[in-house]
Amino acid sequence: MPKLVRALVQAVGNRTYLPTWIALLVVITALLFAEAQNRTIHMQRVRADVLNEAGLIRSRLEGYLNADIQLVKGLVAVLTAHPEMTQDRFSEIASYAIENKSEILNIAVAPNLVVEMVHPYEANKAVLGLDYKENDAQREAALRMRDSGEMVLAGPVNLVQGGIGFIGRFPIFVGHGAERQFWGMVSAVIDAAALYRAAGVIGEEMTLDIALTGRDGTGGQGGLFFGDAEIYTQQPIMMDIALPTGGWQMAAIPKGGWPEQPPNLLQLRLILIVAGILIVVPTFIASHLSAIRRRTIRTLRKREQELEHKQVELEQLSTVAQNASDSIVLTDANAQIIWANEAFSRMTSYTLAEAMGKSPAQLLNGPETDMDTVRAIAEHLKQGKRYRTEILNYTKTGEMIWVDTHLVPVLDDAGDVRMVIGIERDVTQSKRHAAELAEAKRAAEQADRAKSEFLANMSHEIRTPMNGIIGMSDLLAEADLPSEEQQQVEIIRTSSKALLKIINDILDLSRLESGKLTLSEIDFDLEQCIESAVDVLRPVAREKGLKLNVTYGDNLPQQVRADDGRLRQVLVNLIGNAVKFTAKGRVDVRVLRSVGDPYNITVDVEDTGIGLTREQRDNIFERFSQADAATTRAFGGTGLGLTISRYLAEQMGGGIVVHSAHGQGSCFSLQVQFKAAIGERERPDGVEVADLARLQGRRVLLAEDNRTNRLLIRKYLSGLAIELIEAQNGVEAIDLCAAYDPDLVLMDMSMPEMDGISATRAIRTLSIPQPPIIALTANAYASDREACLAAGMNSFLSKPINKKQLLSCMASVIADSEEERNAASA
Repeated sequence: MPKLVRALVQAVGNRTYLPTWIALLVVITALLFAEAQNRTIHMQRVRADVLNEAGLIRSRLEGYLNADIQLVKGLVAVLTAHPEMTQDRFSEIASYAIENKSEILNIAVAPNLVVEMVHPYEANKAVLGLDYKENDAQREAALRMRDSGEMVLAGPVNLVQGGIGFIGRFPIFVGHGAERQFWGMVSAVIDAAALYRAAGVIGEEMTLDIALTGRDGTGGQGGLFFGDAEIYTQQPIMMDIALPTGGWQMAAIPKGGWPEQPPNLLQLRLILIVAGILIVVPTFIASHLSAIRRRTIRTLRKREQELEHKQVELEQLSTVAQNASDSIVLTDANAQIIWANEAFSRMTSYTLAEAMGKSPAQLLNGPETDMDTVRAIAEHLKQGKRYRTEILNYTKTGEMIWVDTHLVPVLDDAGDVRMVIGIERDVTQSKRHAAELAEAKRAAEQADRAKSEFLANMSHEIRTPMNGIIGMSDLLAEADLPSEEQQQVEIIRTSSKALLKIINDILDLSRLESGKLTLSEIDFDLEQCIESAVDVLRPVAREKGLKLNVTYGDNLPQQVRADDGRLRQVLVNLIGNAVKFTAKGRVDVRVLRSVGDPYNITVDVEDTGIGLTREQRDNIFERFSQADAATTRAFGGTGLGLTISRYLAEQMGGGIVVHSAHGQGSCFSLQVQFKAAIGERERPDGVEVADLARLQGRRVLLAEDNRTNRLLIRKYLSGLAIELIEAQNGVEAIDLCAAYDPDLVLMDMSMPEMDGISATRAIRTLSIPQPPIIALTANAYASDREACLAAGMNSFLSKPINKKQLLSCMASVIADSEEERNAASA
């Protein structure tokens, strides 16, 4: 049976089994058709039987009713001939006429509609004298009978003496022609139960369910007076029963309703199923055998094709293996070479004949071959695992070669190694190239370090004299000079600051490219930061007659978190360029926020300046790039400002894009992704006003090798009651610190004999009250600041140093030092 089920499942969708499906469909169709025909024939037979039996009942009803009515009509004829008949004579005639008619319960004669004679007399004498005209229940029927001149059959009705019956009222007319007149009527009561029983409507032997409608002879339009109304909903046999006046309608169905299934359904199905099996099973077996034959032929053809493909594949693989550039070696279970391709001979100089029967280790291993690698290869092959490694081998001529070998064990059914496929490649040149690349990398790293050292030295060497130039020019600017000399001093200050900006741009670019520039995030007021950047350029814009406007969008966050200093640097650069390259008109700064993110801010800087061509827009962010040579001559600059600004914007999660047309102005859009403020105290933007009272009477040690810088610091501190002690190197600074116990040390980082870092560490070991130390350095890297603080310094000032910065920093570190001492003594 399970095999048959599997065969049936396989047969689904297989065209070979199409005859089986057709035969099965024909058998099922025949079965359904035969059942339908059998059901139809059976229902026709049953309805015919019901029709025959219902016809007999109808005939009996009509016969009995007509016979009874004819008897009564006979009495009516006698009374018409003898209207003077007495009660006794009437009783005699009526008794004779209806002696065997038990369904006729009584007969009443009513001349002029007043009962004067009855039969049987004793049982009905109480009715004598009844005037139908005065009786409400009888008057309407009696008058209708009189006026129509026709017999009226009423009922069925509930009888006074009990039971249900029909009442026939017959008019009596006397005379002829014009003398004919109504005399009275004869009323006959027929027992309904006796009538039904005699006609076969009721009885234990009944095989039908009967329903009668047509009360008072009204036929199908009358009400139901016998049987169940549900019979009319079951497709009954309908017949009309004709009465002398009017008629009834009869509905008949089999007792209990129509049969749902023919009695021979089971036998019919069994016969048809057996016939279907005798048809379908042989057809299925034939189809199945045909399918097996087709499948076998298809399998043989497929295997034949596979063999052909494998033959072609083997030939191709053989060709590939023989002509592959990599060495391919096959070894048996004992690690003996059984085949090798031409590439093996080219790589090792051994022919196949020389290699056959020997192990690769015997042929290729040498004095400097790593035995750990050899053991690892043997261990992996013993476990049947793939293994790839590099090993130092020797050719037949003794030349050392590095070989990348990939070993693939082939296992038998028992899991034992049957053979090993070795794919090897000479990687000697690759190893050499890797060594050369490593050396090149070391050289590049050394060059990068050299560049950083060069930039640091350049920064120191340039900032040191710049410190003197800017510092002295600041002192001269404070002096009361004639206007011409004051203008010359301002030129010196402006030129030196421009040179300092170039130096800072170069250092910033270097730090950005090396990844050493880090952002310092704090909470700050966005609008205040932007205004501070704009305020720097307002005097220049006012001097050129330009309008410099700032507008802010709706719902901008007040507090944001980012590096406010770098943001200000980018804004100053963008706004400064707009002012620089705009001869007339205006510069508009618009600050807007993103719709979905309030901390995604865009600052548009739009001008009415010279604009850019398409080629200039494509190169504007490249380093050392400006619009053209004429622009450089007209406006100056290194071409690094926008490069650094774009780098900084990208570091802050945004970028800079430019929209411009030549001669129509430019719009630079800065996008920055800020963070939500977390409540940290805002870093002060400017330099605090120095509390000069804290510096009065202090002893300050200045360690500085440059004579100009010492002179500048001396000038900065002149006018204050400060004792200044000077040292020209780190060694002198240590000795003077131990001898004079200063209140503050100003320590240059780069000095002969001993630098400021080493001198600071040595001072921190002295058994003296430790003074606060401020680093004075021409280096501007964050790593320099970190090195100073790590050595024990308290603060850090980058050269060039102005007077306000110096005094403020000195007052601040002295105040902090006193607070620490007071806290320690408490």
